[in-house]
Amino acid sequence: MSNKFEEFSLKHFILENLELEGINVPTEIQAHSIPYILEGKDVIGKAKTGTGKTLAYLIPMLEKIHPEKKEPQMLVLSPSRELSLQICREAERIVKNTGITAMPLVEGIDIKRQLDKLKNKPQLIIATPGRLSHIIGLKKIKMHGVKMIALDEVDQMLEQGLREKIYSVIDTTLKDRQLVSFSATLSKDALGILQSLMKKPQHISLDNVKPVPSKIKHLYIVSKALKKTETLAELMQVLKPSKSLVFINKNENVDRFVRELKSLGLSVEGIQTRTNNQDRQHILSNFNKGELKILVTTDIFTRGMDFRNVSNIFNMDLPLNQIDYLHRAGRTGRMNKEGVVYNVVRDKEKFIMYKMMKNLNIDVKPVSILNGKIKVIEEIESRKKY
Repeated sequence: MSNKFEEFSLKHFILENLELEGINVPTEIQAHSIPYILEGKDVIGKAKTGTGKTLAYLIPMLEKIHPEKKEPQMLVLSPSRELSLQICREAERIVKNTGITAMPLVEGIDIKRQLDKLKNKPQLIIATPGRLSHIIGLKKIKMHGVKMIALDEVDQMLEQGLREKIYSVIDTTLKDRQLVSFSATLSKDALGILQSLMKKPQHISLDNVKPVPSKIKHLYIVSKALKKTETLAELMQVLKPSKSLVFINKNENVDRFVRELKSLGLSVEGIQTRTNNQDRQHILSNFNKGELKILVTTDIFTRGMDFRNVSNIFNMDLPLNQIDYLHRAGRTGRMNKEGVVYNVVRDKEKFIMYKMMKNLNIDVKPVSILNGKIKVIEEIESRKKY
């Protein structure tokens, strides 16, 4: 297994741009996957969020692009507009100062504008299956030059009922194309579909790799206030976090949470499934630039989204399943930075929380706010009963 990107014999521009981004050592999923993909093998990769899956397929894809050929050569299919745009941003950072162009084809962006940009013949397309199959149907894109397809978070695409669209897109490419898939979860259904589409795929499952970086601390505070938002405001006052994500479970509660936090003088906005695309992009842009300090959302943003420099995660509701806890936690502590997850719970929720943490092998510590400071307190009651 390689310890350096140089050992993969990558093109100079890739190594240079990775270094500019401060990415010097391949993560475990990258070290395992990149050699197989460079060899032309089909790959099924499974690893938790925050382990570097996107670059595991993007780096070999970009290595295989012929810059002089102005046609789509590489394709990434992803379940959402947000994830597609993020993958595109990541690709653009690696192809800086080259003749290679990456382009997203996603819902929510004017299709005429997309069709105009397609005339520039981008070599890398990052698309949602629905929008791409529509453009293929309009005969506005030729897929015969596509040499490799990456499916990002295939389970999510299947959950959205996109199976037929995935098939229809893949069917427009030549049979000798390479297919790779990377996801945090892999259902039997998804595995069966991938195996039917692939040629003797290499399986790389890294569930043993610690999913949440060790620099993330997990804490909880028992809220005695009438509303949990009061406890959150107290935490914010003491911590003054530069950028934080607040997770709740119900879509319809996002606006209420935002109103309550705004009334307490906090810099906050919310995104939920009903937020229109223009507002969503504006809020995300302000949050990523640091102009907005707090973003309230639900689990729609837990997978794949790379919010840079998020210092704190606040769970106002415990997620409904433990995988979602890992995805939420994975939004902080990116790229080996430190991060803290605060679980704001009621007394009656501690049982569920401890059970979840035990299953995830996460050590969670109780804290309280004393004299304007956050103190870790000793849990008096025995955890064994949990």
